Amino acid sequence: MAYATLSTWDEVLKTFYLPAIQEQLNEDTILSDIIDTNEEDVSGKKATIECHYGRTTGTGARADGADLPTANYQKFKTCTVPMRYNYGRVAFTGPTIAATRDEKGAYARVVDTEIRGVVNDLQKEVNRQLFGCGWGVLARWRTGADASWTVNKLYTGNSVGGDGFGSAFGGKYFEERSDGVWVVLIGTSSITATTVDTTDMSVDAVDTSETDYDTLASGSSPGVIEAGGTFAVRPASLVSYGSGSSAGAARLEMMGLRGIVTDTDLDVIALYNASDTGIATPADPLQTLDVSTYPWWKSKVDSHANGRYAAQRALTLKNMQKMFDNVEKTAGKGYGPDMIMTTRAIRREYLDLLQDRRREANTMSLDGGWTALDYNGIPLMVDSDAIDGEMYFLTTKDLQIYRMSDYDWMTKDGAILSRISNKDAYEAVFFRYAELGTKRRNSHGVMTDISYEAD
Repeated sequence: MAYATLSTWDEVLKTFYLPAIQEQLNEDTILSDIIDTNEEDVSGKKATIECHYGRTTGTGARADGADLPTANYQKFKTCTVPMRYNYGRVAFTGPTIAATRDEKGAYARVVDTEIRGVVNDLQKEVNRQLFGCGWGVLARWRTGADASWTVNKLYTGNSVGGDGFGSAFGGKYFEERSDGVWVVLIGTSSITATTVDTTDMSVDAVDTSETDYDTLASGSSPGVIEAGGTFAVRPASLVSYGSGSSAGAARLEMMGLRGIVTDTDLDVIALYNASDTGIATPADPLQTLDVSTYPWWKSKVDSHANGRYAAQRALTLKNMQKMFDNVEKTAGKGYGPDMIMTTRAIRREYLDLLQDRRREANTMSLDGGWTALDYNGIPLMVDSDAIDGEMYFLTTKDLQIYRMSDYDWMTKDGAILSRISNKDAYEAVFFRYAELGTKRRNSHGVMTDISYEAD
């Protein structure tokens, strides 16, 4: 009976697992499946996009014999989308490899659990990123220090730490993964810098019994002092940021809907806690276009009358239709919006509205096996990482995943499996270099501050 060699394992990882990994990671979550990929506009470490924002003035009616309209041109602004780098890493000991016999089903006993496990884990992380704002917010600190903390889980009305992006997350992103670090804001009103801790929180347990906060238990003590505005991120996914940093240099995660579908720059989203309102300098604009200079670089945002996160209001069919109409006016009839994305809780609010009016909710089937509610002929869909209290009206044709490389194994040293230094063990790393971007930020919209009954 022949034993599996390293070259045999390389072939198995390349021909058997890689196609399945690519299919799962590119198609098994809604946004990854629906949004098109674009490799043509990627050069070097970034994609370059021409954003159309204005029309020619060379048209118009004239009198008989009068001068013709002066020739003009369409208005475009170039912006850039920097690549983001995501990885999955697995390792096996030498004895484990040697003990794996080359017979039917043998590989599954050793490889399958680890390969499929890390693929599922990366899929969850990338999907979370596609709903975020690039800053990697996992939770918002409320109280506590050292080995025990409470984190907010109300959309509005949190007693400590303010209300903002991530304040409704609670501890959900630590229920299956323990790793995280705290990010502390420096400055008041206008942030001058952030400090990213290097001590892993190593969360042991998440207590979800309270209605307005979750409790994280840990055996480690952070190297920073938590204060209002502090939030958690995955280790090494964010770097400390200050006035000497380049715009966007701190962010290492992919961009998501919260960063794209809004009317502010990115630092205002992440570094906001009711009183602090973003980094002082340099600002962190989406795709290098700041909204103060380019006011057309804003999505449609329908918030509470008192402001975003100031209070919540009930979902109404009238407000839904108003947002649909506003996006359609900009995107173009029949072009957008072409999808609505929200949470299961907000979907329940929508279904209650239909029942109150004795209307039935129609469903529709989409390519890829997805099903959705039918709203004005477009799918209303839900996702576990969708943002609480918000409903997104998307023109997915104006969203693209700009990709330098699809998921693939690292093989620059000549093999997929490479020896770990000073160990009788080998590792394999798969990667993808890509970023989510948009060609037209104003062809998307969001309703915020919607009240809901929590799960």
